[in-house]
Amino acid sequence: MKNRKLIQNLIFIFIAFAITGYIFLFSPKKTAEDENLYKWISSEKDYLYYQNSPEILPTTEETERAHDNFMRIRFNKKAADVLNQDGHLPKGVSFPDSSIIIKEIYSEKTGAVEILAAMVKLKGAPNSNKDWLWAEYSPTGEVEYSVSKNGKACVSCHKSTYDNVRIFELRK
Repeated sequence: MKNRKLIQNLIFIFIAFAITGYIFLFSPKKTAEDENLYKWISSEKDYLYYQNSPEILPTTEETERAHDNFMRIRFNKKAADVLNQDGHLPKGVSFPDSSIIIKEIYSEKTGAVEILAAMVKLKGAPNSNKDWLWAEYSPTGEVEYSVSKNGKACVSCHKSTYDNVRIFELRK
């Protein structure tokens, strides 16, 4: 009897943690807001860098227009769990809900991060576009590109066979 109660409590706690991101971000039928989205992406722990390397990489000629000269990509655990052993998303696989991908943007390779470009996967969120929330913040949380813009400036470049994440095509 005690074991059954313990298992029920553990299941309840697991379910509560699994939906925390949704509750933290927005209540039903309410759009995500910049402050809450920034708090969520900042509260995530254990981000993994692209191909497990914290190296700051040069952007491609194609992406320089939108994301300056250098970048570093990190994935929350939920997103990283679907990457293959080479750190790539297999073709035909989509990121699960609550996946977070952060592109740290730098003007100079040895400089400080200037912008945090965030993609958060939330199917059906009222202000998502292609099932992603899109936003950009300063490292201190000041809004550079609001999630309320529904990623309109982002999605035209993010056409990709890798669930709208370009890094897998641009760097192999």
